[in-house]
Amino acid sequence: MLEEMLNSGGNLIIVDRADCSGQSLLKSFLVAAAHGGDSIHVLNFDVPEDEFHAGFDPQVAARLKFHDGFWDPLNWNGEAELPASPFTLQELQARIGADAGPVTLVLASLSWVLLHSPVTAVCHTFQHFQRHAKSTGLNVQRIIGLLHGDLHEPAIVASICCLAGTVITVSPAPSSEAQAVALILQRRKSRKVVRVSECFTILECFVLKSLGQHQPLLEPAGDEEVKPAAEADPAANLTFNLRLSEEERSAKESLLLPYHLSAEVKSSLLQSHAGVAKVYYEPDAADDLDEEDPDDDLDV
Repeated sequence: MLEEMLNSGGNLIIVDRADCSGQSLLKSFLVAAAHGGDSIHVLNFDVPEDEFHAGFDPQVAARLKFHDGFWDPLNWNGEAELPASPFTLQELQARIGADAGPVTLVLASLSWVLLHSPVTAVCHTFQHFQRHAKSTGLNVQRIIGLLHGDLHEPAIVASICCLAGTVITVSPAPSSEAQAVALILQRRKSRKVVRVSECFTILECFVLKSLGQHQPLLEPAGDEEVKPAAEADPAANLTFNLRLSEEERSAKESLLLPYHLSAEVKSSLLQSHAGVAKVYYEPDAADDLDEEDPDDDLDV
């Protein structure tokens, strides 16, 4: 599924953490967009420019338009090329300029922007930029954002991820064959939500290779038998008893249900009596049948 997503459009968020970087996966999507003919505008805050360019082939490097926010990101020296704030629609549009071809916008990383701009402003810009760019004549095919999930509160990460059509969360691989595991959440136009866990590795020049879906539970090796999982007992460890003894079960089965009709009443009801009405009364066990004092059961 990862390889099929390389050339799709829309908003994409890659969520990584300190023990598993998503930088190489981000570059794989960047390379695929470059080979597809897109101009790549990179808003970089994470690493120096020469480090970000390392490993790209000349064809891809020629399509990169780098906006450096790594040096002086807070504009302390007054020479910032790309300050982290403000992060607005107009600011992004000014960065892209009058680029007439298809554009892929890369935010590396979105975390630095979130740490220095209001969350609401970042969410608004990320959600509406493609539509705003289209209204001004720009052709923004895709926005790819790298988000360091362990730098933010879970609610902030969830808020940003809700705005993306596809969210890829990377985690360490269980074996040495794969570089990482990608947990993919994709919201399709049909409103169907797809969740897939897939192992992958990154080859030379950031070529993505999928290793198939990741199975969280490993199969037993050799002739080892698979033991069925023990069924949970819902009546265990309760402060009250849910089970019936044999005596209680017998009493329950012999109990007549309320409004249970006798055979005589059933037979009479099934017969047609033209112009005749009858009233049948079957007393309950607790009824007071003392005709001398009919109100004896009242607490007066």
